[in-house]
Amino acid sequence: MTRRRLVLLGLDAADIDLVEAHRGALPTLRRVLGDAAVTRLDSTAGLLPGSVWPTFATGVLPGVHGVYHHLQWDAAGMRLRRVAGDWLDWEPFWNGLERRGLDVAVLDVPMTFPSRLARGIEVTNWGSHDQLGPFAARPAAVGTEIRRRFGRRHPMGYEIPVDKTPAQLGRIRRDLVAGAARKGELVRWLLGRRDWDLFLAVFGETHRGGHILWPETSGGGLDALLDVYRAVDTALGAVLDAVPRDATIVVFSLHGMGPNISQEHFVPLVVDRLNAGHGAAATPARRGLVRWLRDRVPAGAQNAVARMVPVAVRDEVMNRQITGGRDWTSTPGLALLADLNGYLRWNLRGRERDGCLDADGDALRRYAQRTAECFRGLRAADTGMPLVADVALARDAFAGPRVANLPDAVVTWVQMPPVARVRSEHLGEMAAELATGRGGNHRPVGFCAILGPEETRRQAAHVRHIADLAPLVTERIFGPR
Repeated sequence: MTRRRLVLLGLDAADIDLVEAHRGALPTLRRVLGDAAVTRLDSTAGLLPGSVWPTFATGVLPGVHGVYHHLQWDAAGMRLRRVAGDWLDWEPFWNGLERRGLDVAVLDVPMTFPSRLARGIEVTNWGSHDQLGPFAARPAAVGTEIRRRFGRRHPMGYEIPVDKTPAQLGRIRRDLVAGAARKGELVRWLLGRRDWDLFLAVFGETHRGGHILWPETSGGGLDALLDVYRAVDTALGAVLDAVPRDATIVVFSLHGMGPNISQEHFVPLVVDRLNAGHGAAATPARRGLVRWLRDRVPAGAQNAVARMVPVAVRDEVMNRQITGGRDWTSTPGLALLADLNGYLRWNLRGRERDGCLDADGDALRRYAQRTAECFRGLRAADTGMPLVADVALARDAFAGPRVANLPDAVVTWVQMPPVARVRSEHLGEMAAELATGRGGNHRPVGFCAILGPEETRRQAAHVRHIADLAPLVTERIFGPR
């Protein structure tokens, strides 16, 4: 029987339209897209951008795996909690392939837990944009060698969601370019350690660069972001040159990037006013330490201080911003932490520890209807243009056993730059600034490019959604053994 070998190379949040528009500056991707069977992929990013990597790794939708963000609502604790293997655990497809006898190596797949592979190599959180935890590697000796050869971590580190100074933007640009080269060296080193059946590695620089260096807002023009894409393209070319000639290669992205259209900075204000109309007490936490720091400390200093603070401390600050000062007995809903859309949670009896609304009661129906009505009525104060595209229910989009771990409702936005003031017929005027430092944000279109034998390339016809990639690997390329 002919041995099948597969190399999966992810370009996290690489935007296919940006790549297509600048093929001349990206010779490796120009060659890949010209030679491969290419399909555009639908994804779960339209509603839940943070769900894409668990969806890829499991082959199931968020209502089944339950993960949409690194910090999610824990109904039992009435708090935000970092997703971990002891809560919302799931198994990636490569674990099952190893049990079938395949040799597996995996590097830097975002939003994954420390490895449970028995024989293969898996490295998490060395150079990922999204990270659920600290650097980990199995076997441990590989982690030690990686740190010795390539450094303790990728230069980009954690993203700090505050505005950046020009000097900080310049450093981020340089770090991402240097990091792409170093990641390419690491991928080639790992690829050469063994004759793998499945090799999977992800470049995270395109994701971080897309957020921070988006041309309209970074101050560096298109060149800053293209520098990052060029560096990844060069590293990708060197990796492809090292891949065995008989291996099938899949280059993919699970979603893209575009101008930031988020109006998420208004969601907590809207929810607070809705709750007040429902009899909830005021929530002074929103005007506490985080707001004071944002208003009075320069962005550059905020960024520098946040980088020195342990992750657990940053998580607790975010939790206090969401939950602090609330009287749960009179709080019908809350705005969850989000990075593009608005995430809304109902405070339900029997689901939340301190719930105050019956899941089948008239009070919840009235509150949910009022919430949707008020969000749909939001208008930009200066132009009168509507801000909200839709208010969708997660249970309708992503049915499954873990749908209760998702937001109850998701607010999506029209294609409009972030505004600073809105008006509402129902709630009055509100002012807020989007101060995340992100000029770019997620858009739901990904892509998949398959290089290999014609029989394998034909499998591209079966891949239309990011959830189709896992069965492409486990069923169509490797098949049952």
